[in-house]
Amino acid sequence: MDEFLAVGTTPTGQEIYLSELSRKTLADNGMSDAIGGLYLYEAENAPGSFGIRVLASVPCLEAGYRMMDIFGLRVSAA
Repeated sequence: MDEFLAVGTTPTGQEIYLSELSRKTLADNGMSDAIGGLYLYEAENAPGSFGIRVLASVPCLEAGYRMMDIFGLRVSAA
């Protein structure tokens, strides 16, 4: 994973991350056809996972922040 651009927190305390993910990170998480880019994702602790669950691909940084706003996440700089 690359560095986080933002971290949002749901009302239940779940953290949602916005950052670029590499093609390798995506492939390691079962998304072998995906290309790298900006993504919203959460931490995944299930056995056999590589640590994340991708929720959405994001076309640009502004769209990522807007999606976090729409979902009602408390956003903090990473």
